[in-house]
Amino acid sequence: MIRAYAPFTGQTFAATWPIGDPVTVFAPGPQERRLTGDDLELGEYRAMSAAAASVSETALRAGSPRAVVAVDLTEDALSDAAEVVAGVVMGTVTIDPLRTASVHIDDPEGFAALPEDRDAALAALADSDLLWFDSAEIGQLVELLRQLGADDGLEG
Repeated sequence: MIRAYAPFTGQTFAATWPIGDPVTVFAPGPQERRLTGDDLELGEYRAMSAAAASVSETALRAGSPRAVVAVDLTEDALSDAAEVVAGVVMGTVTIDPLRTASVHIDDPEGFAALPEDRDAALAALADSDLLWFDSAEIGQLVELLRQLGADDGLEG
């Protein structure tokens, strides 16, 4: 199995869960997937970070925290994936909600307190850690994100 990471804004994730359409995912490259233990975890962290970074600009424009869905895929699911940064590949897959391991989001309070300056906000996002939610908590997370969107006037 391959652990891959699909980037969304929180608003988009909440509106489309369970996700039925193909989405972009980031995953450790083939060499990194052969690693074990801490080395494999580092490769997965790089892939998750690349996924989060890929949606940072969109999240700022939307005023919605980043959400990264961690999903387990079969080895052949990313056979056509291309390397986007050293050790990280990007491909397109359909996510099986039953194979979703977790969801990682920006702290909504921290996101709301980002600097207004775009470059400073992007730098703050690059330095921030994402909160972790187990797959069993996805329903509650979706509801929270929907409430945040409604409270902020993001839902239309």
